[in-house]
Amino acid sequence: MEKRPLKIIVLGAGPGGLCAAWNLVQDGHRVTVLEKEPVCGGQSITFKKEGYRYDLGPHNIHPQRKSIINFLKGNLGEDFVKHNFYAQIYFRGKRINYPFVGVDVLKSLSFFTAAKCGLSFALSHALSFFIPKFKDDGSYKTWIVNRFGTAFYNIYFGPYSKKVWGVPAEQISDIVAKKRVAVSGIIELIHSIIFKQQFYHPENPSMIENFYPQEGVGAIADFFVKGIRDGGGEIIVGAKVNKIVSRSGVIKEVNYVKDGKVVSLNVDSDKGGRGKVISTIPINEMVLMLEDTQKSELVRNAAEGLDFTSEVFLYLNINKPHIFGAPLLYFSEAHFPFNRVYDVGIFSRRMVPQGKNALCLEITCNYDDQVWNMDDGAIFEKCIVPLEKHNLLKRSDVESFHTRRLAQAYPRFRVGYEKKLNTIFNYLHGISNLTSLGRQGLFSYANVDDVIWMGFEVAKHVGYEERLSLPIRELLPQYIAF
Repeated sequence: MEKRPLKIIVLGAGPGGLCAAWNLVQDGHRVTVLEKEPVCGGQSITFKKEGYRYDLGPHNIHPQRKSIINFLKGNLGEDFVKHNFYAQIYFRGKRINYPFVGVDVLKSLSFFTAAKCGLSFALSHALSFFIPKFKDDGSYKTWIVNRFGTAFYNIYFGPYSKKVWGVPAEQISDIVAKKRVAVSGIIELIHSIIFKQQFYHPENPSMIENFYPQEGVGAIADFFVKGIRDGGGEIIVGAKVNKIVSRSGVIKEVNYVKDGKVVSLNVDSDKGGRGKVISTIPINEMVLMLEDTQKSELVRNAAEGLDFTSEVFLYLNINKPHIFGAPLLYFSEAHFPFNRVYDVGIFSRRMVPQGKNALCLEITCNYDDQVWNMDDGAIFEKCIVPLEKHNLLKRSDVESFHTRRLAQAYPRFRVGYEKKLNTIFNYLHGISNLTSLGRQGLFSYANVDDVIWMGFEVAKHVGYEERLSLPIRELLPQYIAF
């Protein structure tokens, strides 16, 4: 049976929303995409400046689904290449491989510090085993302390988690540790020393295939945008959604503001069929802008209780081709204001002029705080001083610099976020023609390949709710879920 053409409104033109829209256009549906920014791509854009091309932070693509690799290869062609990706950590004045391998960690510590960490682990492990108040309490801090010890937590995990998430580690859920820490504890570190063996983890780049579009990650969005428009779909940029009207469990209307004017889109199909809304905008914002008599105070409070980190990206244009020699370098210590640095030229030499290079430094902050509002010159000084002090980069190597800002970079997985998210999911389940997906749309740590897969799955189910409904939880990636 052929699918009946439907009127579909997609909120957000990141790779997930674009992929869904692209597929739906292929199926003959009437699709309109609303994007608040002047360009499509969301967090996965590539922009040009002064002869350079830049992404918003590193976008190493490492799909665990072979189908996504084949799809990107087939449509991006030779520009989508496998690359030798790896990461390092600048730790106590030395560079060691990421994720931690026992010998590398031990080499970075003095004998006294290593012994202190060992004793601290033994004490923490014993306390958590025998005394209830020291057992895991759902927080990142306690989970780490019980598996690595307080000393090692204070040296590495504590300072780094505070930098990445912008709040103390005791406020962050232990799910982050379970999903993101590639080594499960000191015991596993010792095992890696004795047997010279690493355990598989999706965050270990040495154990997975890595790919990258040579013209930048924005090539993926460009492909989808062209396909949508060529197929008759409509993409409206500079359109900020400000109200979604729901009645009796059905989205009836979507309002957006463009050029100072409010525009209303009727979701119902003019052929008698029900229209659909696919949202990739932040799920907490989407819920709060829903005008719906069935939305309870509990749901509103849950949405208000979720938040995202913001980021400032400092781009340094360098007057030489080789800098750190690693695609990605993490910085755990507090005197470095940035979390990590990615080498643009190592990702692809096509992104930088011949004989030169660029670095992107990521700085976590909160929207509209002091760091967010800091001018470019002050941010540069804040970053270049510790780099020079550690002989990592000279001021004279930097030809120019500029910044970009991202208001909602990563979901902030605070302790108890799962309960809030479940409340929201249960509420959204009652709205029959609305699906939310993506990193922001599911409040999940989803990568580019994850959200592309979500786009395929959502598009595949449109028009077939009476046969098979797609539960929102099935779209959650494995990285941060519950």
